[in-house]
Amino acid sequence: MVKRSAILCAGAAFAGVLTACGGGGTDGAPAPEPQQPSGVTIDAPKDAMAKDRCGLLPADAAAGLGLAAQGEEQSDPLDPEAPSPCVWNSADGKNRLSLTPLEGRSIQAYYDNKAKYADYQELSIAGHPAARANQGDPKQDGTCDIFLATKNDQILSAQAHVMDTNQDACGIAQKALEAAVPTLPAAQ
Repeated sequence: MVKRSAILCAGAAFAGVLTACGGGGTDGAPAPEPQQPSGVTIDAPKDAMAKDRCGLLPADAAAGLGLAAQGEEQSDPLDPEAPSPCVWNSADGKNRLSLTPLEGRSIQAYYDNKAKYADYQELSIAGHPAARANQGDPKQDGTCDIFLATKNDQILSAQAHVMDTNQDACGIAQKALEAAVPTLPAAQ
């Protein structure tokens, strides 16, 4: 009898955890918005998933960064199930920028794991919290990743790659996000 009670209690506790972690109510009402992590505020949430990936970066902004005006969506050859980025290349093929909206991810995950990155900086870009989080040195590697919170559970990832290390990959990624965020629709 004790074993059965323990199993029932554990099952009830697990169901409570599942409900707290995003399950909707049983009355048909939508699940409440996740609580904003302490210290992180997204004043004007945007929805990067509501826009065509290759429409995330305006053509004039891409051209201003020395990239093709139109990007091309590419799937990940190693993981076809991974979210596909839109990629913009320079005419000479030396510079590349990719933008990828990532659903179900919070900026807090980067803030909480900053020790894992050799190059880490918390930023505010276009009024949104962001994190520059790189495993190596962007100046030496020519690659920079910046993750911007468009809303509580969505990130817009910008990755810039430059072959000429005299260019600033992080500057390109940041400028792309500065241009993209104002064009995003408001989150519903």
